[in-house]
Amino acid sequence: MDFNNNSEENNYNNYGSNHNINNNNMGNSPYGYQYSPPYIMPGQKLANAAMIMGIIAILSTVLMTVYIPLIFGSIAIILAILSKGTRPHMTGQATTGLICGVGGLIMNVGILITSLTFIFSHPELLQEAAKTYDAQFEQIYGESTEDVLGQSLEDMVNEMFGLE
Repeated sequence: MDFNNNSEENNYNNYGSNHNINNNNMGNSPYGYQYSPPYIMPGQKLANAAMIMGIIAILSTVLMTVYIPLIFGSIAIILAILSKGTRPHMTGQATTGLICGVGGLIMNVGILITSLTFIFSHPELLQEAAKTYDAQFEQIYGESTEDVLGQSLEDMVNEMFGLE
């Protein structure tokens, strides 16, 4: 008995009609017509990319990086706007990407401004960090920063902020 339906007597289905049945018809319906491919809305891939970029922007902001959220947040906003096309409304993924991109940018700029304000309002902390850097540099490389740069980092900070 031939189970592959290759012989002439096995080309009849249960209803008596002659259909050559192929069991390897991937993407085809057993009823003789092909499945239509799934409909993808125009701009859906851009919307998905915008959502992923926006989420990465927020996550990288939480991880305290500076450049990555600026890059991914900006790209998320651009992709979300481009995914809209000529339609009157954005898809859910595009809206999510836009919100996450803007949120990541706002959080990143907020953290950056707060950090810079703190550093410039407390220059003694920066002076102490420069002392620590100079000591570690000399311990690791065996030369002082004055020998390498011509001036120690502590002296540079003191000149910049007008400290002792």
